[in-house]
Amino acid sequence: MCEILAVTAERPLKLGALLAWASELERLGIAGFGWGAAWAGADGEVHSHRNPSSLAGDVEGMLALRDVNVVSALVHLRRPSRLSTVQEADTQPFQDEAGRFAFVHNGSFERDGELRDRFAGTLRGRADSEVGFRLYQSLLEDEDPLPALVRVHRTLGGTANLCVLLRGGQLALYAAHPHNAVRRFRLDGLSVACTSLHSDDESVFDLVFPEAGSRELLDDQVITLVPNSPPVTTQPSGN
Repeated sequence: MCEILAVTAERPLKLGALLAWASELERLGIAGFGWGAAWAGADGEVHSHRNPSSLAGDVEGMLALRDVNVVSALVHLRRPSRLSTVQEADTQPFQDEAGRFAFVHNGSFERDGELRDRFAGTLRGRADSEVGFRLYQSLLEDEDPLPALVRVHRTLGGTANLCVLLRGGQLALYAAHPHNAVRRFRLDGLSVACTSLHSDDESVFDLVFPEAGSRELLDDQVITLVPNSPPVTTQPSGN
């Protein structure tokens, strides 16, 4: 029941502008049990922040991040399926130790338990999403970032919107959650993808992004957002 906000910019902007949008998404939705952000600046390096409290409650974090210049950013607002997993270890995004990417998930995997033993040595929390993160990390040994993202969902099943911020600033998002659609749009020179507040209509535009243009509903699709480039939307390849 989480929300995801992914943004790339034509020129560096303050992270605080994106957190203002994220605050509205949290207020209007059902998140508030943890939040986090990952971002890349002009150097392309991936950085992240996460806190098991709500975004609204993490005043210190917002103050520390608001003036950070970014060219790409990814925000995750958490409402876990199991409230017993509200802790920092299960808060997203999960960041690769080598700094290659940060990973977020909205939804609920069905078969994460089947792989938990495989990644037991690296798991720090109890949520299904961290299993997806470790699986994605392992798949990058043999697959490119976009097909690996799709394979995570096909391996673990269940419902999923998945997004990764890659070193260099590229965002890859796989939209496949039947009850929280991802919508792509343009706003103030930004390329944006955002989940729909679990609302089966366009209320996310009416309430948060009324000036959005070039609106597109994503349905079982992969979208790539790259700073200073138009978005690319593709269909996942076959199994």
